[in-house]
This record gives sequence, C-alpha cells and structure tokens, in this order.
Amino acid sequence: MIGIVKSAKGAGTQLPALLQWSVKRTDGDPCDSFSVQFACSKETKAVLEQAAEFQAYEKGRLVFTGIVDDFELRLGKDGVLAELTGRGLAARLMDMQTKAAEYVSAQLTDILNAYVRPCGVLKIEADEMGPVSNFVVQTGGTCYQALAGFCRHSAEIYPRFLADGTLVLKREAAGKTVALTSGILRAQYVRNRYGVAARQVLINTRNGSTQEASYAEFQAVGGTRVQYAGRTGDKIRASFRTAKQRLDDTKRDEKLLYVTCAGSFLAEPLDRVSLSVPALGISGTFTVQEVQSSCDETGLTCTLIMR
Repeated sequence: MIGIVKSAKGAGTQLPALLQWSVKRTDGDPCDSFSVQFACSKETKAVLEQAAEFQAYEKGRLVFTGIVDDFELRLGKDGVLAELTGRGLAARLMDMQTKAAEYVSAQLTDILNAYVRPCGVLKIEADEMGPVSNFVVQTGGTCYQALAGFCRHSAEIYPRFLADGTLVLKREAAGKTVALTSGILRAQYVRNRYGVAARQVLINTRNGSTQEASYAEFQAVGGTRVQYAGRTGDKIRASFRTAKQRLDDTKRDEKLLYVTCAGSFLAEPLDRVSLSVPALGISGTFTVQEVQSSCDETGLTCTLIMR
C-alpha cells in the first residue's frame, strides 16, 4: 500500500515505504480510521508537521481518504520510526459542534449548507428526501448528529463515506457480491443478547401518549428487556429516535460474523459475502458492516465483520 499526505494547502507527498499499516472502513458509524508506520527522516518529519489529509492506494486503486489526527516518532536501535493515525472524512462532521437552530420545515439543502459543506465535505451523492417538520439542532451537538438525525427522520438513511471521500446519503443498497471459497484463516460467530431490547416504549411526557415497538423474534428466545424513553412535545431533535429506531439500534450488533482472510481490501461496506464455515454451523450470504485490512510482519490480512 502507498500512503500520501497532503498539507492544508493541498501539497501532496508520498510517505516512505510502509512497514505496517491498518485501514478500517465501516458502513457509517463508527468513523473510518487508519494507522501507518514507516522509517522517518528529518525531511519526512517536516512533511508530517504540515500533514492534514491522508490517502491510501493499493495497486493503483484509491482505498482510503481521511484526515490526520496525530503522529508520533519513536527512536530505537534501527533509527526513528513514525506512526501516523487518523480517521475518515466523517471526522470533519463529528469534530465540529453546532449552535442551536430550529427549522419549521427542514430541507436537505438546509442541512447540507449549514452542517456539511462548511466542514469541507463537498463531494455528495444523495437521494431525494422529504422535509422534516419542527427539526431542532441543539447547542453542543455535532454536525454529524445534525446530518444523521435529519436523514434518519426523513428517509431512514444512514450517512456513509466512500473510499474517495464522497458522502453518500442513499437508501441502503447491497453492493457487489463476493464469494469467499478459500483463504479463511479465522472465523468467529457472536450472538449478543446483552443490550438487545424486547420492547421499546417512548412516552410523550406532555400528554402521556406512548409509542411502542416490539421484537417478537427476541421475545421468542426469552428476551425480556424493556426500555423506556421520554419525549416532550412534537419537536424533533437531531438526536431523537422513534421507538422502532431505538429498537433497531439495539439489534444492530445482535448477530455478527467475524472472518479473517489472507489478502487485503477483499470487500467494501454493504457488499454481500457468501461463504460457508461448517465447523461453526454457518452458511449463507451476509452483509459487510466493517472491513479492516492490515499488513504486519505476518503478511496481509483482511477481517470482515458481517451481519
């Protein structure tokens, strides 16, 4: 993999040969991230002091775009080793806080112009979305929360970023289908019951009305957790979630399959992966939630987290 850093003025510099690296891509939340290590000279240190952005290329293909969070230099018997770390472009939205604002009828263009483009996120692909009435952005929230809250209430869309830094605001659609027929090094199936709700109840504290959502499949296997949340009036805060949305959030990590294979960048978030692991009783097609490609002294590996 080749790493390139850019200054705030856009000047790009290729980093020395990467000794170890790790790139994590997700379907939106948490943020994408990267870490790279390389031998560092005085000249390279000067470049790192100005580094604001990072891009990674694998065999000529752009596989990551993000921001630099920090770097550190370590002196050892083999000289100076640098480690550079950072996050995907969603970090620009997550790091920027908001001032209070209320919208009688919030439109997507309002949200993009107020909370996305000012953060430097300019490449955007979006579906049509309807307005959200009585939408409230709170002081001290983040631009990402404002965007994600609007998209979810308008169209049940989750913001995500492509490898080239494009913000995608589209209804979740399966990517390409990948067949894993060999090269599996490790596999793990996890069934999480902790935190999963059997029922969510949302109470309007102003008039006492309730909104409920139930998870019958979880109840059938003994799930009993009931969670309550309050809501005042009809205003929709960016952080507000309906009873169904709250229930869906608790189900997100209920059943996960972790598969580590030889190689790197074998799939993208939202790709569909077909595989069979007879020893775990697993066979079928799964949706990629997170991909982590790494290189160290043992070689190249790619870990897929799927649901």
